[in-house]
Amino acid sequence: MNKILLTSLCTMACGTLQVVHAQQIQVAGKVSDGNGAAIPDVTISVKGTNTATSTNSSGLFTINANHDATVIISAVGYQKQEIKLNGRKTLTITLQKEENALDEVMVVAYGTAKKSTYTGSAAVVKNDAIDKQPVTSFQNALTGRVPGLQVSTSSGQAGSTPAIRIRGIGSMNASNEPLYVIDGVPVVSGSTGQMNDYLVNSNNVMSSLNPSDIETITVLKDAAASSLYGSRAANGVIIITTKKGKNGAPKINLKSSLGISPSWASDNNETASVQDQIDMLYSVLYDSRIAGGLNEAAANKWVIDRFKTKFGIHGYDFSTSGTSMFEKVNITGLTDGIENREGKYYDWNDALFRTGIFNTNDLSVSGGTDNTNYYTSLSYTQDKSRVILNDYDRISGRVNLNQKIGKYLEFGSNINIAKSKLVGMNDTRNTGSNYLLQTRNLLWPLYWLQTIRLAMNGQHAMAV
Repeated sequence: MNKILLTSLCTMACGTLQVVHAQQIQVAGKVSDGNGAAIPDVTISVKGTNTATSTNSSGLFTINANHDATVIISAVGYQKQEIKLNGRKTLTITLQKEENALDEVMVVAYGTAKKSTYTGSAAVVKNDAIDKQPVTSFQNALTGRVPGLQVSTSSGQAGSTPAIRIRGIGSMNASNEPLYVIDGVPVVSGSTGQMNDYLVNSNNVMSSLNPSDIETITVLKDAAASSLYGSRAANGVIIITTKKGKNGAPKINLKSSLGISPSWASDNNETASVQDQIDMLYSVLYDSRIAGGLNEAAANKWVIDRFKTKFGIHGYDFSTSGTSMFEKVNITGLTDGIENREGKYYDWNDALFRTGIFNTNDLSVSGGTDNTNYYTSLSYTQDKSRVILNDYDRISGRVNLNQKIGKYLEFGSNINIAKSKLVGMNDTRNTGSNYLLQTRNLLWPLYWLQTIRLAMNGQHAMAV
């Protein structure tokens, strides 16, 4: 008996520990340098997640994280730190300057420069921070990696690209997107197809660029970028340098990654049961009829007849034991010779959602000699989100070739070719036109898909 009791207590203690382990806490802190001065715009991110924030002008920040999470503190010109919370809710952080960062070579305009000689504000993101993330667009990989850079996703469409804000919102009408420069060539970002009217920010030209082909990304954030690119740099500049071949024997690189999003990874708060929904709607409609002057019996009949008119075609009948406002509505199934719908409702979650799959395959060949270097790649990316009819396929290829001709002349060509296929439903937030949002409305499980199809064809017979 004592052994059984002791085992039960141990099991309960372990269960309690597991709950505490998964709890989230709010962490507050201050970041300063070695002299005690506050450092603004320091990026604080939770390791292994997309949760990130930045310090204000006083060096203060707050962030929500798991009880045992690790936070990463990074700022331009300072050494990165990783701190294990271990339940702590307050942090005092001192960052040390990174002297080696001043000698880092960065791409600026049509050439390169050392950070120590560049007077503006710039941040460099290298390939190892981008290549390992399962994303269709390199923009998603910048989240939490550049201090002061805001990455916001306005669409759940597969293959969609986020909105980038480097210097905030500078105009209500004009574009607030930064200037993109790929291998020295300014590129106009934005939608490149007719689907812009129906899908939110999903057909951006930046999604045609394979993240695995990128060597470095330099983000120019302050007004000094305007001296390099003029007025086009008013919203900041993102300079992308793609990979080039290096001297040596041909190097073949093959990479394949697979990501899965099961149903439990995106569970939402479920709506009430059909019985609870129909009872609530009955009370609301009943009360409106009483307020309109009907007596209890007439109000009850009006509401029940309305339910029968709306849902009778889908195989249901409705009744109440009494005529008061808070009656329980009895939902019974109709038998039409095919199936009795008694206690059965259509599962729209099963019909409209699935296991999401992300798959990317990259093959590259690079090499070079003293006079010639080359980099070629071929990539296939497939993104199938949790929602049906939400697919993105991209095939892209790149050829970077540099050839020296004599002592003073060099020929270079950077060619990127991509073909993408986007299949999606209406991505607006309008419940009248977005079918996925309509399924979250009240009493939607009473609608059967087969019956809807017959009704649209002018047939009012039951079907399964």
